[in-house]
Amino acid sequence: MLKTLNILHLTGMRTMISLTQPLAWYWQCEDKKYRVNLAFDNVLRWFELLDRDDKTDAQKGVIGWHMFVNANGVAPEDRLKALQWINQYIGQQPYHDSEMQAENDEGSSVTGGAQEEFFSYVQDAPAIWSSIRAFYGIDLEDELGKLHWHKFRAMLDGLPGSSYFMRIIDIRQRSRQGLEGKDLINLVDLQNYYILDKYRNAKHSAEAADFFAAWASSANK
Repeated sequence: MLKTLNILHLTGMRTMISLTQPLAWYWQCEDKKYRVNLAFDNVLRWFELLDRDDKTDAQKGVIGWHMFVNANGVAPEDRLKALQWINQYIGQQPYHDSEMQAENDEGSSVTGGAQEEFFSYVQDAPAIWSSIRAFYGIDLEDELGKLHWHKFRAMLDGLPGSSYFMRIIDIRQRSRQGLEGKDLINLVDLQNYYILDKYRNAKHSAEAADFFAAWASSANK
């Protein structure tokens, strides 16, 4: 029995994981179907591309088209629409309105109950890999180019609090309020150890600025 293809249309958006429909791997334009690379590793490369400052938006669009579809004979306006729909599709969340969330939280989404400000797909890659390997028995390296993005996200969301990845997120989110002595020292040490690079760099920059400001002030006395 042939499976019905779940297709991304310019006029509508298929849902993410469904118990009655297959995940979308194709995009349709003018009665032609195009295979879309929605493997989790390709989507993560797309996110990394979006964060790069050395590429213009136009360059990112061209690269993104080749990353996801890489087909000839498609009009530029349709390529743009396809990327917009693909970006919307991979940003879908099961328990809230993704567009409303983007407006309210400047695009922060939820994974395992934690906002993305508390984790990094790049920096936390070893913890994500080991947690999914331990809990699901899946080696993500074996799934490169195969595992659909929404399956990957569902597994990440389903990790228990005891997993390495979720323990790291818990440490980052934990409040220091009310803690004293060894408990406070231990939490501070753990949070400094697992701090995300974007905050570590900002912290170091702030500390350096404070140092030079203090040094300049003392030199003028």
